[in-house]
Amino acid sequence: MTDRATARLDIEGATAPAIATEPYSWRGVGPVAFTPLEEQVIGLALTDGLGSIESPGLIERLIVFLFGLRTGHRTLADTRLETLRRAVVVARHRHHLPDAQAVSLREVGYTPMQIRMVEARAVAG
Repeated sequence: MTDRATARLDIEGATAPAIATEPYSWRGVGPVAFTPLEEQVIGLALTDGLGSIESPGLIERLIVFLFGLRTGHRTLADTRLETLRRAVVVARHRHHLPDAQAVSLREVGYTPMQIRMVEARAVAG
């Protein structure tokens, strides 16, 4: 029992590292910025529904085949912007950014701070 008491005194006497007092501060990180085109994509994606990221179903394909009508399924030609749009749509409807979407954003070149900003803006709506 004396060992435990000694260990407790050692822990209590130790000073806390700086990270414990400021766990969420990001030092040396400048403002997070997006290009004007990326800002437009984020703004437009906030109005899109989850159906906009799904592949067309049987009924939609049948309508296109029979009547030649496009039912609003849209994807962006630029894969980087499409990945951003999909991430914003998913984060907005799920109220968080799933890991798969964050990995996709990281793979196309977005920084971790930009990814967190995307999540915050999408959840805020």
